[in-house]
Amino acid sequence: MTKVALACTVISNATRKIRGAILWPWQDRMTIGIGALATSDEGRKNKLTPDTAILIADTMGSYEDIDSHARLHKILMFPEDRVYAAAAGDVTLAAEMIPGICSLLREIPRGERTYGKIQQALANGCFEYKSHKFTLFELPRHRLAPHAFNPNQKLDADLDVKIQAAWSEFNVGCDALVVVFDDMGTAFLFELLGQEHTIFTRNFPGFAAIGTGSGNALFWLARRQHTLGLLPLRAAYHAYEAKLTAEGSAHVNEHIDILVATANEHWFCTTHKSLHGEKEHPEINLLSLQRLLKKYWVKKTDDIGVVIKPLPSRKSAGRL
Repeated sequence: MTKVALACTVISNATRKIRGAILWPWQDRMTIGIGALATSDEGRKNKLTPDTAILIADTMGSYEDIDSHARLHKILMFPEDRVYAAAAGDVTLAAEMIPGICSLLREIPRGERTYGKIQQALANGCFEYKSHKFTLFELPRHRLAPHAFNPNQKLDADLDVKIQAAWSEFNVGCDALVVVFDDMGTAFLFELLGQEHTIFTRNFPGFAAIGTGSGNALFWLARRQHTLGLLPLRAAYHAYEAKLTAEGSAHVNEHIDILVATANEHWFCTTHKSLHGEKEHPEINLLSLQRLLKKYWVKKTDDIGVVIKPLPSRKSAGRL
């Protein structure tokens, strides 16, 4: 077998259909993505809870069972739309889907970007993306041209049953944690699951995780009793600990990307050399989190981010 033929065979084997999903060569079903909500001091003053979001991901990418590499970045940033995401599965597909959601969010008139309309935009965006991929890749398998299908048209009863079954099983190929800010500056955390084609709101208690390492991460965040009202530094530290526990999975690497976002600003840091010039958060960065780990690992974190004021000195009872 020639080298070209061998390469084609490898790619053919790596690109295969699983539960209705077309899996492309570079996949990342083996990952960790963590989202945590928090409330700053300013948010507390303005009764805006939560107003900050933290997204954390590793950078391991896999080429099916053939190969892997350590620099597949999975955090997507759309600051002009006040949208941020961490992806699992095929990151390319997530990078296609999220901009479509952003375009629908931009159609919401200024001042009317409420939770309900945000959720509707996500639902419509996910449905449209699934419909697009289903039309391109699934319909030809039933000898239907990709452009000829109308969901409302009547089909032969037997074909209709097959199409419905294929639609129910079709996986868009990616999962995502998506943070969207409303017009007031409130942060909303959503979990999008490609196989179940469902959308969950994760604002209460205020955290979520996706990927093969998610079980360990969720366990740790629950153990920390994380809630959306905690200060950003404490929330980021909880998420950082959760990422470290997720490294117990063989499919999560030691590298980390960290995004901190509010409605008007975002910060990013990574264990890799950052080439895009994103600024780091002054408090929430790798160095500060590593220092906190030495002090708080498995200990209570109640005072993280809190300025502890000294108690007023007591006057002696014998003094005037």
